[in-house]
Amino acid sequence: MGISFGETTSTQSSAPMKSEKLYIQPKIGFPLSRDSNLFLSYLLEADDTKLTTTSSSVSPLITADIGKRNRSAVILSYNIDKTNSVVKPTSGLDFKITQELNGLGGNISYSKSDLGLKTYKTMFRDDIILTSELSAGVIIGSDASISNRFFLGGNDLKGFRSRGIGPIDSSYANVPLGGKYFTSLSLEASFPIGVPEEYGVFGGLFIDTGSLWGLDNTDSGRVDDSSNIRSALGVSLFWDTLIGPLRFNWSRPITKELYDVSENFRFTVDTRF
Repeated sequence: MGISFGETTSTQSSAPMKSEKLYIQPKIGFPLSRDSNLFLSYLLEADDTKLTTTSSSVSPLITADIGKRNRSAVILSYNIDKTNSVVKPTSGLDFKITQELNGLGGNISYSKSDLGLKTYKTMFRDDIILTSELSAGVIIGSDASISNRFFLGGNDLKGFRSRGIGPIDSSYANVPLGGKYFTSLSLEASFPIGVPEEYGVFGGLFIDTGSLWGLDNTDSGRVDDSSNIRSALGVSLFWDTLIGPLRFNWSRPITKELYDVSENFRFTVDTRF
């Protein structure tokens, strides 16, 4: 049980807009079994979104989301963790689903659902760790603005820049608009590369695939919000250092759209699990 509240200001690097939010969110969680939990929270949020430019060349799909919105939402989350370790899992699965219902007060109404399933398995005396991660999300309703829609890329779809795929308005600087639907699948294998184990250096291979689509307004067909699949193949280097676990990814897209933004190298603070 707990409560969080505060005021945040965020400026998007990929869109000429700034969002100022004032929120309060009480929440409660309790176990359902030894390895499953349920979390319930209520979010009351006042959002004031403004343009950060005075230029007239801003997409009407962006300006439609400018203004003040009051959001009242109930958020329900369920998690079941059947892995063999919280820190370094090598077998089992971890599943989480979140349901968000907006419209119990406020002036916006939509539902947002997303789920994630991650599985682990080992081969060859546990030297090779195989990981698969499936994610998907759906928004029902027409009130979800650009700040509440899904985005894909970066750590969520390696081989593409953060917010690098999905619907854009090509007539206005290719600003990413997000989508109401997404799906992604990541398959990875990590393994020793001959370095002594005490150095904590491992290698990896991965293939990521996914799609992001769905807008209520495509401005008379000018915006492409099709569900075409993107995919990328790459290699990773994992290094457990004193400052934390580091991950280096080198990747190359296999299938992409002309307007997608590729990313051939990415450095993150992440483990091989």
